[in-house]
Formats: sequence, C-alpha cells, structure tokens
Amino acid sequence: MTNHVLRLYTATVALVVFFVAWAAIAANPWKKSSSSGSAAALAALTAREQRVQQEAAIVQQIVNRRFKTYRAQLATQRRSLAAQTVAAPPVRIVTLPPLTITKTS
Repeated sequence: MTNHVLRLYTATVALVVFFVAWAAIAANPWKKSSSSGSAAALAALTAREQRVQQEAAIVQQIVNRRFKTYRAQLATQRRSLAAQTVAAPPVRIVTLPPLTITKTS
C-alpha cells in the first residue's frame, strides 16, 4: 500500500469496526434477561454459601483440635528437653603465640 489516503481510510475503518465490536460484546446480547433465572441462580448461590460456611466451621473445629494436640505435645517436649539440659563446660580462652613462617625461595 503506497497510497497514504487508502492507509488512513483502512486504519479508520479498522478502528470503527474494533469499537463497534467492543460495544456489541460489552452489551452482552446473549445473556438472558429473565428474572426467574437470576432468582434461581441467587437461591443456588445462597445454598452454596451456607454449605461452604458449614464446611468451614467443621474444618475450623478440626484445626483447633489438632492445634490443641500439637500444643500439648510441644509442652511435653519442651519439659523433657528442659529436664535433659546439661550445663555446658565453661569456655576457655586460649592465647596462642603468633604464627610466623618465613621462607626464602
């Protein structure tokens, strides 16, 4: 395409087609506007929310029970480690003479 006017028209038409397609897709013409369908979907969503909340409560109980067991085992382990603790020998500081190596090659 060496004709600049033709390029300009082609770009303009492409932009117009793009924005018209965008508006058509944004309008969602394929969606049902039935209120009974949305009421059924809302009821199903509410039922699912209740099920999820019940499951979350059950899971929270399980987690609390496991964490209680973990804390009890941790306390037992800490007590046994505290009883086994042996005093470490005192630290000795040793001063060594400086290391000097002189060699001639």
